[in-house]
Amino acid sequence: MTSAVSIIIPTYNGREFIEKTIESCLKQSYENIEIIVIDDGSTDGTRDLLLAYKEQVKLIFNKSNQGIVKNINQAVKMISSDYFIFLGHDDLLAENHVEIMVNEFEPDLVAVHCNSMLINKFSEETGFGWNNTTQLAKTANCLFELSLNNFISSCGLLCKTSVFKMVSGWDESFLHYGEWLYYIKALEHGKIKYTTKTHAYYRRHDTNITNTFKNKDVVKKLNEYYNTCRQLAHKKNNNTALESFKYLVNNVKLAIRKIIF
Repeated sequence: MTSAVSIIIPTYNGREFIEKTIESCLKQSYENIEIIVIDDGSTDGTRDLLLAYKEQVKLIFNKSNQGIVKNINQAVKMISSDYFIFLGHDDLLAENHVEIMVNEFEPDLVAVHCNSMLINKFSEETGFGWNNTTQLAKTANCLFELSLNNFISSCGLLCKTSVFKMVSGWDESFLHYGEWLYYIKALEHGKIKYTTKTHAYYRRHDTNITNTFKNKDVVKKLNEYYNTCRQLAHKKNNNTALESFKYLVNNVKLAIRKIIF
């Protein structure tokens, strides 16, 4: 039996792009998929547009805007699938994306991530967001690299559902971002892998949430989030290094004893 995959798409005033996003999910070559769209109190007619998909997609309509973190956590609590993909309401997946990502998954993994092809509002490709060689090298030293910066794109990433639930998902004390902190916590339960066999399509345009990062209050909260992530990763990285050092010392002691006795 094939593993079940949920694609979770939170949207707020996403009428301009959401149809293309949903269609890219409906066209997936992988069959055991459910698509969940959470409308977070849109006021631009997104709700009416989504109702046209009610037979193909599971729809959730929030009465008020909750923010992306709560939306993701809300959706994952509802699913029973083995894996899930979080997708922005303006991003796209290639037709074989889910199939490739599931095939890339291994028993000791908590997630598989990939590159993103950047596209503009007209869906024109403008280049890859990451360098594959760099991404492979960073992923091989994942926890240390996460103590410096978040190099893992959530766009198209396949997550193990049980691990997400185990660490209580994204931290809801932060309204708009949670993936970096999640990766650090998830690494306690397995590894993260990078694949070059597929890539997602990340749309950049005037209404991206990153455009709000110039607001002073948003920047202040964002810096608090960055510091929280780096401190936790440093702490876990130091603990891992200490355990490795203890392991090495014990092996040296055992080797010396064998030589002496």
